[in-house]
Amino acid sequence: MVNIIGPTIFGIVLGYVFGRVSKASVAPLVVVGMYVLTPCLVFSSVYSSTVLISQAAKMWASCLIIMAGTFAVAWLVFGLVWKKHTGLYLPIVFANVINIPLPIIKLAFGDQGVAQTMLFYIPYALLINTVGIYMASGRKGLRQGLSVIARTPLIYAVVLALVLNLTGAVLPEGIVRSFGLVGDAAVPVMLIVLGMTIGGIRLTQLPATLVASVIRIGGGFCLGLLAVWLLGLTGIPRAVVLFEAAMPSAIFATVLASRYENEAELVSSVVLTTTIMAVFVVPALVYYLT
Repeated sequence: MVNIIGPTIFGIVLGYVFGRVSKASVAPLVVVGMYVLTPCLVFSSVYSSTVLISQAAKMWASCLIIMAGTFAVAWLVFGLVWKKHTGLYLPIVFANVINIPLPIIKLAFGDQGVAQTMLFYIPYALLINTVGIYMASGRKGLRQGLSVIARTPLIYAVVLALVLNLTGAVLPEGIVRSFGLVGDAAVPVMLIVLGMTIGGIRLTQLPATLVASVIRIGGGFCLGLLAVWLLGLTGIPRAVVLFEAAMPSAIFATVLASRYENEAELVSSVVLTTTIMAVFVVPALVYYLT
């Protein structure tokens, strides 16, 4: 387990220290990571792994079950009981399903784990860039979300690799190795980006922050258990779903909340709190799932 968690923590801490010392902008790394490195990693992993359409459908269904369930809990707590902080739907529903879990899943389960992670990611990416923007903008951003999806190479990489995989198409070895070489840089860059980003977030409104954080991680994990039971998932797909279900809030939730002025400080506080919680949750998950 140390061989899995150690490199992950090292990358995050390195990014945090670098960000605090250098005061460098994280934006260029984010762009390179999301638009170049991660699509290459995804294409290489999905293309090279064994993927069945029935299995893909179960991963998609599990993602939808978890997201719908967390939304329902968030609505009950903040919509009906507290009747405020509806901006917290974003960090509760949308977890960090790439930056934190992908490096660890890569180390723990190899390319097959990465492939299952990206299958899980497909409906998530579609929803955060449509429903997520729609929620953050006060029900005004659906068209903008569709435009974001159309400009996201990660989606195209997943879909193209999935089509090639399922149809049995064979690419030249040089092409596959090229994607793999560039994709190998995605994991350390994502960890460094995460560390640099954490350094700029502060805690606020602790009661609401803690409640939302527990729902995201604890409630998410319970819904993950429900999803794998309902869908009969076993092995690596089961491990990936449970791992993803208990991940901290997506940093992109902060971006959306800031852009549309929807309780951005509170959303950022939940992102930071759940990420800190993940320091303790992730090792426990790795031990349990491996």
